[in-house]
This record gives sequence, structure tokens and C-alpha cells, in this order.
Amino acid sequence: MQHHHHHQPQHQQLAALLSIALPNQTSASGNSAAAVKSSASTTSREVDESSRLSAIDSLRQFILYPPNSLFVAPAANFLAQGFSQLLLDKSNPVQRLAATAYGALCSVLCSVPLGSNGRQNHVISGTLVDGFVNWALSSLNNVSAGDRSAELALASLCEFVSVADAGAVERYAFPILKACQELLEDERTPLGILGDILGVLTTLSLRFFGHFQPHFADIVDLLLGWAMVPGLEDSDRQVIMGSFLQFQKHWVNDLQFPLGLLSKFLGDMEALLQDGAPGTPQHFVRLLSLLSCFSTVLQSTASGLLDMNLLELIVEPLSKMMSKILGCLSLIGKKYGWSGCMGDSWRCLTLLAEILGDKFSSFYTSSVGILFQSLGFDGSSSSEIGGKITSIQIHGVLKTNLQLLAMQKLSLLPSSVPKILQLDAPISLLRLHPNHVVVTSCAATYVFLLQHKNDDIVEHSVDCLIEELTFLSGMLQEVTGHGAAEAGNSSKVFMSTHQLLALIEFNLKILISCICLDKAGISVGQPDMAPIYLRRLEKMCILMLSKLNPFIPPIQSSVGLQTDVIEMLSRLSSVEFLTKLSIQRKDEAEGNLWQKDDLSMNFAELNCRHSEIVVDHLGKYSQILVKSLSSCSPLSIKVKGLDWVHRFFLDVISTCEDYDGEVTLCEDSRQNNVVWTVVCAVTNAASDRESRVRSRSASVLLALLQAKIICPTHLYPIAEVILERLGDPDYGIRTEFVFLLSHVLPTMSLCGLVDSQRSTVGRFTSDGCSNSANMHWRRVLALKQFNKRLHPQQLVSILNYISQRWKVPLSSWIQRLIYRCQNSMELVQGPVEEAMNFGFGSLFCEVRVGEDFLEKATSVNNLAGIWWAIHEAARYCTTARLRTNLGGPSQTFAALERMLMDVVHVLELDTGQGDGSSSMLSSSGARLLPMWLLLEFVEVLKKNVHNAYDGSSVLPCVSRQSSMFFRANKKVCEDWFSRICEPMMNASLSLHWYDCATHYCALRLQELRNTVSSSVNDKPRGHASDNMAVEFAEDVLSTVKHLALALCRRREPEALIGLQKWVSMTFPSLFVDEKPTHEGNVTYGPLSWIPGLVYQAKGQYEKSAALFTHLLQSDDCLNSIGADGVQFVITRLIESYTAICDWKSLESWLSELQALRAKHAGKSYSGALTTAGNEMNAIHAFAHFDEGDLQASWATLDLTPKRSCELTLDPGLALQRSEQMLLQAMLYYNEGKMDNIQLEIHKSKLMLDEVLTVLPLHALDEAAPHAIQSHCIFALEESCKYVGTEDKMKKSTYLLNSFLHEETNFFSPSGQDCNALMKIFRVYRSVLPSSLATLQLCKNTMRLARKHGNLGLANRLHGYLKDHVNICSEGSYQNFLSTSIQYEEILLMHAEKKIVDAYVSMWSFLRPSMVCLETVGSTAPHGFVKAKACLKLVDWLKHDTHDVGLKETFIMIYKELSKVDGANESLTNADLVSGPSMHLIIEKIAGSAAKLSTRLCPTLGKSWISYATWCFTRAKDGLIPSHETSFLSGSLLPSLGSEPLPLRLKLTADEVSGVEYIVVQSFGNNCSPGHLMEEDEHNSSCGSGEDNNASSMKSVVQRVVDVIEAAAGLPGAEDVSCE
Repeated sequence: MQHHHHHQPQHQQLAALLSIALPNQTSASGNSAAAVKSSASTTSREVDESSRLSAIDSLRQFILYPPNSLFVAPAANFLAQGFSQLLLDKSNPVQRLAATAYGALCSVLCSVPLGSNGRQNHVISGTLVDGFVNWALSSLNNVSAGDRSAELALASLCEFVSVADAGAVERYAFPILKACQELLEDERTPLGILGDILGVLTTLSLRFFGHFQPHFADIVDLLLGWAMVPGLEDSDRQVIMGSFLQFQKHWVNDLQFPLGLLSKFLGDMEALLQDGAPGTPQHFVRLLSLLSCFSTVLQSTASGLLDMNLLELIVEPLSKMMSKILGCLSLIGKKYGWSGCMGDSWRCLTLLAEILGDKFSSFYTSSVGILFQSLGFDGSSSSEIGGKITSIQIHGVLKTNLQLLAMQKLSLLPSSVPKILQLDAPISLLRLHPNHVVVTSCAATYVFLLQHKNDDIVEHSVDCLIEELTFLSGMLQEVTGHGAAEAGNSSKVFMSTHQLLALIEFNLKILISCICLDKAGISVGQPDMAPIYLRRLEKMCILMLSKLNPFIPPIQSSVGLQTDVIEMLSRLSSVEFLTKLSIQRKDEAEGNLWQKDDLSMNFAELNCRHSEIVVDHLGKYSQILVKSLSSCSPLSIKVKGLDWVHRFFLDVISTCEDYDGEVTLCEDSRQNNVVWTVVCAVTNAASDRESRVRSRSASVLLALLQAKIICPTHLYPIAEVILERLGDPDYGIRTEFVFLLSHVLPTMSLCGLVDSQRSTVGRFTSDGCSNSANMHWRRVLALKQFNKRLHPQQLVSILNYISQRWKVPLSSWIQRLIYRCQNSMELVQGPVEEAMNFGFGSLFCEVRVGEDFLEKATSVNNLAGIWWAIHEAARYCTTARLRTNLGGPSQTFAALERMLMDVVHVLELDTGQGDGSSSMLSSSGARLLPMWLLLEFVEVLKKNVHNAYDGSSVLPCVSRQSSMFFRANKKVCEDWFSRICEPMMNASLSLHWYDCATHYCALRLQELRNTVSSSVNDKPRGHASDNMAVEFAEDVLSTVKHLALALCRRREPEALIGLQKWVSMTFPSLFVDEKPTHEGNVTYGPLSWIPGLVYQAKGQYEKSAALFTHLLQSDDCLNSIGADGVQFVITRLIESYTAICDWKSLESWLSELQALRAKHAGKSYSGALTTAGNEMNAIHAFAHFDEGDLQASWATLDLTPKRSCELTLDPGLALQRSEQMLLQAMLYYNEGKMDNIQLEIHKSKLMLDEVLTVLPLHALDEAAPHAIQSHCIFALEESCKYVGTEDKMKKSTYLLNSFLHEETNFFSPSGQDCNALMKIFRVYRSVLPSSLATLQLCKNTMRLARKHGNLGLANRLHGYLKDHVNICSEGSYQNFLSTSIQYEEILLMHAEKKIVDAYVSMWSFLRPSMVCLETVGSTAPHGFVKAKACLKLVDWLKHDTHDVGLKETFIMIYKELSKVDGANESLTNADLVSGPSMHLIIEKIAGSAAKLSTRLCPTLGKSWISYATWCFTRAKDGLIPSHETSFLSGSLLPSLGSEPLPLRLKLTADEVSGVEYIVVQSFGNNCSPGHLMEEDEHNSSCGSGEDNNASSMKSVVQRVVDVIEAAAGLPGAEDVSCE
């Protein structure tokens, strides 16, 4: 009962599904009413049928579900009855699905295990299964009945056989197989059930191998008969062929059977094809059937063998059939056309290639011929059944060919390549096909061959393309009329110009995409392949440069082809460069450079080889690069040229990184010339009219600076171009060049190059070279008179702009103004116009400047445009005799004077300390650039007015009317220019324009001198005279202060000394009551502070601070300089301490200042003894930050005025505020508050924006502080990107480029300043405290501080280095840094006058190298540092010999040197202390040190000069008998190598052999070289009759050798390398 209840739900479910599946009885009975409404219920019946099908499928799924098998058996009868009823349904889908379910039911019943009542159920199940099988077999036997019973039976049997357990249904397998075989034999069997029959057979073949195999051959014969039935549809034939593929195991069970079938198929095809009768469609159909059967049987057999790894069993028989197969395929296409058999042929060839694999290569040529015959390339006139060939068919052929190539793998024959790629080959011609899919398939074939793993294939492919490109270039020259084609090529094929260009572009793109896909693999991963790649690349490069030169017609006339050639050369050159380096790296790995004794020489050889590769490579393509970057080249060519240069620089950077950055490339003059040629072209491109070119050139210049291939002396003209580009109309490009300038100028400051060339004279010419005769654009636009002329209204616009009345951006109107200027030839003759048509008689007119210079310069530089407009406006005013919109001459002069005074007034308001007012930038909209232009306009107007009445050698002559006017009013003009001298001076000082300030301060002093002289001649009496003298003295002192400060900022210490002397001599009467007093070496007087400015100008800030402190402590000095002088000195003193970050001394002095103020209370200058006027809170904030007290730094920053974060017009104040904003950003950085950093960095940048608008009008030295501040901002910003990353230091090392390295540093202390380097060091120390760049910067700053006498700063930096060198992030540099720091420490001792300690430390530093050269180390930088130390020791010995305390040290060094030499001491201890002997000791130490320097660094020229000088001096002294030279007669330090021997001029055996060879070649002797100098018994090869000839020949050789050896010993016979 429980069992019954347990099965009850499943039975109910089956009954419900079956009830749904069975037809509705009501509708089945069919009354008349339902018949009437049948048409209206069509949709409902479709829904009903769909539900029935779903129910039957659910029943089938339920039955097949394994856990339900126990529930199915009890309901078997019930289900079988239902399925039997459904088999009689009117719906065909219902019938077929019911048959399938019926078969599934019986299969499950066969597989149900015996249960408790299992025997009873098993009997019932067996009865049902037997009944099912009997029904199915009887239905199959009754196939001629015409109903669907056979189809349903096959469907149910297929399900039955495939689902049931093999063992359960095995007894039914043979009857079913036999019934299916009989169906195939019965001619009455309809084609409709063929698929069902094959389904049953396939299942039986897979599950019952033993039953099926004996009947396999018979079944295959029957199926082949069905396949050959005429009129059989292709779909039916494909079904039969598909069943063959399922018989894989049966095919391989008896391999002779399928091989026999294949032979029979071939025989039948040959019989049909060799019939002389014309082909009929029936024959063609039978041929296709045979071909299809052949391919299917072959595929089935091969698949079965492949699964068993026995595919080679069919390869040999198939190879023997290949000639017949290919012949049949070819004949089918020729006889019947290819349209009908094209696909079958492709499949057959692909299958054959897949089976044969490597052995298919011998048949590939014939196969590819058949493929392209199908496209009509066989040249025959056979008819085509399918009509015209389509693009899809062509694509299929190309795809098939690519498959054939791929299946051959490495066995592809090189001889096959020309068959595919020759110019008249089908694939080559298809490159011109209009369909891009076809062209892409052709390209894939080319790419496959060029990327083939067989080098011979690649070599042949490249040769084919090179040969074809050579032919195409010659034909292109012939077609375009630029030359004649090469002989033998004219008969190949004729093409139009368009086709030739298309083919050349195709080949170039193919080579571009394939020749350098993996540069890293070529350069590193496959070093053994590098020579092959290099040889291949050189062939391509020769072709490009000789036959396809992009700048020679006819290639030049096609921009697209030009671009492709440039791109091709770019990539080829990149891979060529890396390949050469790969070969060099392989040589290094083999130890060729590191197995010699002279380690430093090996490194020099490595450096030389690397440099030669770079220079030769760049020189090889420099002409192409320069032409591609020419202004007349198309845009695409310029871009590709810049990309080429950029890629090369990046490759150089990567290779230098591989050498750990130690390879330097800026020491060879030839290299400098080659690199400079390319750099000139890039800098010219930076001024191109196309913004894309200008932007790209900025990236190229940045890569150039990082690539270490430019000499530091070339940085100056590059920096000028970059500074000029800050006037670019495009803001994005301007930003890029600001970033670039922030790297160039700090580098120049580091090298001391900023002050080396103050005036800008030479510029880049159009051909990429520099010439001093080519002036800067500012001079050209100022002096050259172009055809453009201003309108009166345009003059109004310019005057309104410089007077700040017209507050609009410069970029919005200046280009339009220049464009609308009238041409001088088109002007209507009027009063003003007539006056402007003057002749040109100046010397400047001889300078060749094109008329388009104005347009070129101003179109890419807004500042150039306004610069020309200002000068043109001044010329206009002169020509118009000062009649402007401002009024007549008097009104114009007065208005300009008011403008000048407004400049000072605006800047004073902007720098006010009141926190309530806003800045002038935000309130009035004032800008800095118009103020600068106003001063320039006044200066230019002054020059033109002077030219009007006095003439000029550089300015053009004015008209006669203007000249007469200004000559008549000369006195008025001179008075006005004298009156505005002081406003101009004050305005230039407010704008920090120190060149202009220097000029007008000097003019002001001259005027005061004249005024004082005239007042002395007038001799006024009484108090009036005294008051006048006091006023004059105050004016003179005020002007002198301004002038002295300007000269100090310009770093002209000699001019400051001259100024002090000139003022003292020129104005003695003003200071008659103030006689200078002397105390020690200091002179007290009104000008006693000038020596302090001299120290500041030299960068000697500690001396400056000491002098200023001493002045403030002297009562006489305080009385003489007065309150203004005291305030001036205090400000300079604070600047000195701040410049070297000497915060402790500053705090100490501030305490002393309080005491001084109390001491001098009540005196006239006591109020000036304060720090008022200096932003001390900001200074204290920097001090606390440098000392690590971040909280105190924040506290002092909070005390700064609120306006310190506002924008300002004052350039100096803007720089200070930017530094303060950067300090706040660094505080946030150290606290880890990254969210606040970007805002502070943005504020810091904004502070400099206004100054950057006028920066291009500065000289480089004046722009350097702002560029250094920008560098600090970018450094911090870049570091923020890598916060928290492990490779932060590695990614940030580019912040300072390679010129930090000592061996490449062109160090010039006179052009450097510790203040600038300390600002950079502050940022680097914060973000990268122990990186290589920070430590190198610290070391260089320490060296500069020592040379400038800032020893306190040097000691602080030395302490930082000692603390951080051991944790340097660059381990490979740690030893070198330690060595360099040790050397700098010794020099610092000597600078601090610790002479004895310095000598002892120096000897300890050099002694290991004196004893054993190998202790220098394995890298050249160590040798370079120690070589410098040797030279420094030699220099010390020249100056410190009179120091008595050094005698013991010299004796100690001498004794140790004697031990090294192994010689007996020739002097006793008593003799050692005598004068002459001590001199000899010092000379021996100096000579040993000089000789050691030549061994430590042979490439250092100073070493050889020093050693040669010592040798010459000793030899000269040796000629004097009174000199004691016997002590020095021995060799110096034999361990360092012997001196040159007298026999050094003798030729070696190899050299003598070379002489013999030359003599033999000259005289035509048949004797082999190398035997003429031997004995007679060794000359038997010459024969007895030639003894006299051999003897005379030997005599000639000996005489030639003697002459060469004699000539080598003559004076001056050395070559360039002093050998």
C-alpha cells in the first residue's frame, strides 16, 4: 500500500501529460457545428498542437531521466498504448515525436534492473520491447506501402539504439542492421528516409563495432551507389558524405579498403576526363560526385588514423597519388570550367596539404597553379560554367592558398616564394583589386611569408620585394618622365602611375608591418639572429635611400608615398640601431671587453663603441631627417620625421638604461656636429605654422635632453627657442614648452651655462645650421622695415593696449591687426603716407631677411606680433611727427609720462600690505605685458626720435619733413627724455627688468653728475647750498643703490667694483664731510655696502653675510650709510642667509639685531634696525620646514598676510608667493594629505602665469628663477603620481637629466648659484630623499658651495650625503657616490685650511691605486674621480710647498712610494729635511700622481697635459748641471707600466707582412707574401729561377721598412691621437 501511495503522484503526472498529448475526443468526433467553425479556430488548433508537442517532449524527458526508471516500468503498458495511439495521429510532428518517445520508452524498459516483483515486470517489459521491435521491422519491410510508417519506425529505432544500454539491446542490433541494409538495397526506398537510415546505421557503427564491421564494405558500396545517383541533390549527397565521417574506426580497421576506393575514384575520374568526347553536364555531375566521395573517404580515413597517431601510414600511398589527383583537378577545371567545382577543389587541396604536411611542399607549386587557374589566370580560353569570378571566390582562393602555406610549416621550399610574389604572379596582380577584402587577403599572404620561421623563406621574400620595388621605382621614373627603366624590366608588365604608386605603397606597408613587430625580441631575446636581421635591414635601407629617396622625383610628388617611405625608414632604422646594439651586447657578454688588465680603458672602449653606433646611425639618416623637417615639407612628412627622431631618442634612452646610465655621448666633436644638425631641424620645427608639428617638437626636445647625446654648450640656443615658444598662440603648446623650459634652464644652471652668453645673437637658419649673422627675431623685427604699415586706428589700438585702457587678451586681436595692415605699395599718397615712403640707407638693410619673415614669425608667436607692432607704432609716431590720438607732440609726451608713473603706482598698490584690498589683477584687470611693452615703446620712440635729428647706422632714414621737424624741436625732445629718465628707472625696477634699470640708472647718474657740476659752478652760498648738497647726495645714493642692486641681480661683480670707484671719483664734493674710515680690510663710508653686493654677485653668500654683519656692528658705518642704507643692508643680509638656508645664523643674527636696536636707540638710524619690509614669517616657515618641524612651519605660515595667496603683478613677489604655495604643498605631501596637494600646486602655477607672459622678452638668466620654480612644481606634481608605488624612485629619476653625472658635467662655478640649486634640492629631498638624482644634486651643490666659499653650507650638505649614501636606491651607484663624496670631503678640508689633514686624507685616498691599479674598480667613474684627485694633488704641490707643517707628510708619502717602487732609499733621514731634497721629494710625488692619473682615466686630456708638463720640466731641469736630478733618473712607479722604450718604433711582424704584401702587389711578384724576409730554404715555392728576383724584392721590402721606422721617429710625426 505504501509503495502504491509512493508512486501515485508520478502516475498522475504521466497520465496528465499523456492526456494532453492525446487528441481531444470531442474535436476528434467532429460534429457539424465544429466543422462549420473550423476555419475560425485555426489559431487555436496551432496552439493545441504546440501544447501536445510540449507534453510529448516532457514525457520523453521524464522517461529518460534515470531516477524515474522505477516509475516508468509499472506504467509501461499505459504509456505504450498512448504512444501507439499517437502514432496514428493526423499531425506529422506529433507522430514523429511520439515515435521517438516510444523508442525511448522501450530503451528504458530494456535497461530497468529486476526488482521485488522484477520477473513479472521483466516479462511484461520484454514483451513490450519485442512488440516494439517487431512493429518497427515490419514497418521497414513494408516500405512500399506509401505511408510514413517506415520513417516513424526509423526515428523510434534510432532513439531506441542510441539511448538503451548496449548490452540490453545488442540482440536487436543485427536485425535492425539487416533491415537498414535491405532498405538501401531496395530500389523502392524513398530518398526522404535516407537520412533516418543513416542515423540508425551511424549509431550502430559507433555502439556495435563487431556487428557493423562485417557489413561495413557492403554498406559503403550501397551508400556510394546512392551518392552516384544522377539528379541527387547536393544536400542528400552531403548527408551520405557526413555519415562516412562517422565511420572513422571502420575505415582504419582495414586500410586497404579505403585506399582501394581512392584509387578507384581516381581511375573513374581519369576515365571520364580522358574521353575525347566533349564534356556533358552529366559527366560533370558524376565527376563532382567522385571528387566529393574521394575527399570524404580520404578525410574519414585520415581522421581515424590521426586519432590513433598513425597518420603516416597514409602519407606514402597518398603521395604516389598526388600527381593523378592534381592532374584530375586541373583537367576538371579546364574542361568544364571552375565555377562549379571551385569549392570542391579548394577543400580537396586543403585536405591533401593537411594530411601530407611537410611532404606537401614538393606539390605546392602545382597546387597553387590549380588554385589560380580557377580564377582564370591560366591564360586559357576554357568556358566557365559559373560565369564571372566574384570577390568572394577570389578571397576563398587566397584563403585556401594561405592554408596550404601554413600546413607546410618549415618545409616550405624557398623556390616557391618567387612563384607567389613575382610581379606577374596572380597574388601580386590581385593587390590592385578594387575590393579591400581581396587586398587584405593578399597582404596576409605577404605577411605570412615575411614572418615565416624559416629564414630562407624570409630572405627570398625580402629579395622579391626589393627586386620588385627596384623595378617599380624605375618604371615610375619612366612613366613620369624622370628617367628610364632599367634594361630587361620593360617587358614584364605595363602599369599606370596610379597603379605603380599603389603597389609601392602596398609593399612598403607590408614591410613596415612585418620587419619590426618585436624590437625587444630582436635586440634581446634573439641575439644570435641579430647578424641576419642586420644584413637584411641594410639591404632594405640601401633600397630606400637609393631607389626610393622620398625627396627625389618622382617619389617627392606623391605625399602619401613620401609618408610611407619616411615611416618605413623610421622603423627600419630603429630596428637596425637596436640590432647593432644587440650585436655589441653579445660581444660584451662573451667577455671581449672585460678580460684585459686595463679596466678603465675597456670601459672607454665600450663607451667609444656605443657612441660610434649612435653617431654613425644618426649621421646615416641625418640628411633625410633634416629634409623631412624642413618648412617646405608637407604636414604628414614633418610629423613622421618628428616621430622618427623621437623614436630614435627613446631607443638611445633605453640603451643607456641598459648600461646603468654610465655611457656618455657628448665628448666627440663629430658627434656634436651630427647631433647638432638634427637638433637644428627639430628646433626649426618648433616654430612651424602647424600646431601639431610644434606640439610634437616639444616631446622630441624633451626626449633629446634625456638621451644624453647633446653637448651642454648646445643647451643655450635650444633654451632660447623654448623660451621663444612661450609666446605660442596655442595655450596647450605653450604649456608643453613651459614644462620643457622647466627642465632645460635648471640643467643649464646646474652646468653654469645661464650667464655664459647674455646677448642673443645667433639664431637657427632655415637649413638647420646656426650662423651668427642671423639675428634674433626681436632684433629683426625692431630694425627691419617691412612692407606692412599701420592704419591710424591700429595705432590707437596699440596705444590703448599699452596704456591698459583696452583690457583684452593679446591673442584675440594681434594676429588680425597684422593681417589687416596695408602693404606699403598699396598706400594712397597722403601727408603721412608720403612721409613714410622713405629710402633705405642703413647698414641693416644688407641683412638678408625675406618679406615673409614677418608673417612666419608672428603667426606662431603672439609676442613677436606685438613686438613688431610696438616698433612699427614708434616709427609711425616719428613719421607722423608725434601727432597721435593722444594729441599733439606735447600732449603725447605728457600722456606717455603719466603712463610710466601709473606703472609704478599700480605695482605699489598691488604689493601693498593691506589685507582688505584685493589685487590689481582681480580689481582693475591690469596686466604685466602691457607695462613691459610701454617701456619698450618709449625706448623705441626715443631711438627713432634720435635717429630723426641725428641719424643712425642701423635704423632706416626718416623723411625730410620729419627730420626737419625733430631738428627744430631737438631741445624739447631731449628735455622730455631727460624728464622721463627717472620714471623709466622706477618702472623698470618695479618690473624687475634689470637690463632696462641698469641703463636708466646709468643715465640718471650722468644727469646728476651734470647737475652737480653745474651747481658747483654756480656756487650758491649758505644753507641753500648745504640743503642742495644733501638732496643731491640722497639722489645719488638712491640711484647708486638701484644700479648696484640691478648689477648684482645680473651677476656682474666687476661692474659693481667699477661703479664704486666711479661714484667716489665723480661725486667727491657731495661726500666731503663724510671721510671713509678704515678698520682692518673694511672701508667705512656711504658706499661700504657695495663689496657685500660684489660677494652676492659672485655667489659668495657667507662672505656677503659676514661683511654686512660687520658693517651693522660698526657705529661709523651706521652713521655713514644712514637709515636708508641700514635698511638696504638688512634686506641684503637676510637674502644672503636665505640663499644658503643658513637658518641658525639667521636666528643668531636676529637676536643680535634686537641688541643693536637697543644699543643705538635715539639715533637717526635706530628705526631702520628692524626687519620691516621683509616677509619674515614666510622665511621662518621655510626654516622650520628644512629643519623638519612641520607644525612650526604651519604655524608661521598662518601668520603671513592673507594677500600672500593672491595673484600679483610684481614678478619678484609672484615668485615668492609661488614658493610659499609650493611649501604648503610639500607640507601636505609630508603629512600624506594628497587631496590638498593639487590645489596648492595649482595655486603655485597660477602665481607664475602672469610672469610667463613676459618671460620670452627676458634673457635666459633672468628667466632662470621662474623656470627653476616651475621645475620644482613639476617635480612635486610628478612624484605625487607615484606615491605608494615601489618603482617611485625609478620613475622619477628623469626629473634631472644626465648632466647631473660628474663625468658629463661642464662645471662652471662663475655661472652657478647655490640659491637656485638649494631650491631644487629642497623639493627633491622631500619627495626622493635617497634617490640617485637627489644625492647627485646634493653633491654638486656641495662642490659649488665649496668653490664659492660657502663652507658652512658645504659641511651641511656633506652631512646629508654621509647620512643617505648608504641607503641610496641605486645600488650600482653607491660605491661611486661614496668615492666621489670622499673626494669632495678632502677638497673641503683643504678649503677650510686644514692643509695637513687634507694631504693625509688625499694620500690615503690614492695610496691603494698607487700600490695596485686593479683596486680602482671595474667601472670608469671611479677611475675618473681618482684621476681628478691626482691632478688636484699635483696642483696643491705647486702652491703648498712652503708650508712647514707639511714636511713630515711629504716624507711619509715619499717613503711609502719608495716601498712601492722597490728601490733603495738614496737619501738619508737627515737629507730628507734639506731644501733641495725636499724639492725632489715633492717632484717625485707630483710626477707619480700625474702618471697615475693617465692610467686611471686615459681619456682625460688634463691628465696627459699634466704628466707631459712634469716630464718636460724635469727634462729641462736635467740639462742644468747644478740641479740634483739623479734622484729622479729612475722610472716612476713601475707598477703603473713602463715608459716608452727606444725600440717602440720598430715594426711588428704583422706590420712587416703588410709592407711585403703591398710591395708584392706593386711589382706583380707571384711569390706569396710573408716569405720574402725568411731564409732561402723557406723560399722553395718561388723556384730556382726566381732567386735573384726574390732577393731584390727582399731588399726593397727592407728599405721600405727602414724608411717607415726612420720617419716615425722624426719630430712631429705623431698622429692626432699622439701616437
